[in-house]
Amino acid sequence: MAQTMQIQLEFEGKYVKVELEDNSASREFVAQLPLSLEFSDYVGKEKIAHLPKHLSVKNTAGYNPQIGDLFYFAPWGNIGIFYAKQPPYNGLVYLGKVLDSKSLEILKSQKKNFKVVLRYVR
Repeated sequence: MAQTMQIQLEFEGKYVKVELEDNSASREFVAQLPLSLEFSDYVGKEKIAHLPKHLSVKNTAGYNPQIGDLFYFAPWGNIGIFYAKQPPYNGLVYLGKVLDSKSLEILKSQKKNFKVVLRYVR
């Protein structure tokens, strides 16, 4: 059985774990870690941050976004986490999933921009 890739987001003394999809974009993302990024709210549905280096999205299919998804938005070079339902949109690439709903509520409750340290954990 293949071992899953996980990352941890740390902010304001809180930790959120995300299990990553095994795809080329996720592997490129992990190769950039650790990172310290500033996340902000976008349209009252997602928390986003700009990556320092764009990810390759060749051979990645579009997908139907779900609450709790970690995604990459290729046109802007952003990563983000959906905390409310969003429709499919061209350029979204699925990277992984927040492991528990309590962590998602913690992210959603952040009202101002906040610094997050992202680390690969396994």
